[in-house]
Amino acid sequence: TDSNWLMSFTCNRQPHFPGQPDDVLVLWVYALFMDKEGNYIKKPMPQCTGDEILAELCHHLGIIDQLDDVIKNTIVRTTFMPYITSMFMPRAKGDRPRVVPEGCKNLGLIGQFVETNNDVVFTMESSVRTTRIAVYELLNLNKQVPDINPLQYDIRHLLKAAKTLNDDKPFVGEGLLRKMLKGTYFEHILPIGSEEQEDHESFLTEQITKFKDWLKGIKG
Repeated sequence: TDSNWLMSFTCNRQPHFPGQPDDVLVLWVYALFMDKEGNYIKKPMPQCTGDEILAELCHHLGIIDQLDDVIKNTIVRTTFMPYITSMFMPRAKGDRPRVVPEGCKNLGLIGQFVETNNDVVFTMESSVRTTRIAVYELLNLNKQVPDINPLQYDIRHLLKAAKTLNDDKPFVGEGLLRKMLKGTYFEHILPIGSEEQEDHESFLTEQITKFKDWLKGIKG
């Protein structure tokens, strides 16, 4: 939605809970800006009741005229999680401690709020990785935590991600790029597609071919 709270909602596969009645729909509503007034409810979200949060949502969905009926048929459960995404906040070196702070012999810090090299946060893997680092270092174990594969710098994965974001359709210029790289060392960097996609020649490629033929005709 366009709420000042940066509010979004999702409706996941139903039933959301075991034993959920067929006539019950579970929605997840989430907002990020806790210090801003809503567009319809003129106060910050943490100060709102469940019905007021529901009213703000209905306002942005264009059904505010049905608010009374919506409230009557909706149960709102609120949860305030002020630090849930704080690991994504901008930070500088030194804002977070190392897994084993310098000079510590019996203290290890694990989880999402410690500094690790070349890793990302908000994953189970990163939490496990910090635990392994702490255990290996504090117990003086001659073991190395596996290096992280720098896939974010791999052009093959970047192109594959671009294609996925484009609903697995060929990205602009893909046909031309395939033709230029065909038979070269770099041919393998392009995402592997279906047979139809492999045979796909973009409009741009066709026009360039025609242009080359036209030039040959002039020179000939």
